[in-house]
Amino acid sequence: SAERWLALFEAAGVPAGRVRTLDQVYGWDQARSQNLLLDVEHQVLGTITLPGSPLRFDHPGPEHRPPPLLGEHNASVRAWLAHDTGGPR
Repeated sequence: SAERWLALFEAAGVPAGRVRTLDQVYGWDQARSQNLLLDVEHQVLGTITLPGSPLRFDHPGPEHRPPPLLGEHNASVRAWLAHDTGGPR
């Protein structure tokens, strides 16, 4: 078992840690306390929980937003591509 191996490694002075499943990581109290889980409002689904960034900066980061709806940004992406590349290829 993992506990047995971790005990043997510890006794031998070998640094080791458990490899956790995603359910174990996101079910861990520390994940929420470190903002690795974020609640956002989705316009169709209501409140959803998203994984947060593990990167930390001294200043507040960008606002966390829900994923877009299918096709929500089609027009703006097409306009950006047309402007940036000189038109469709």
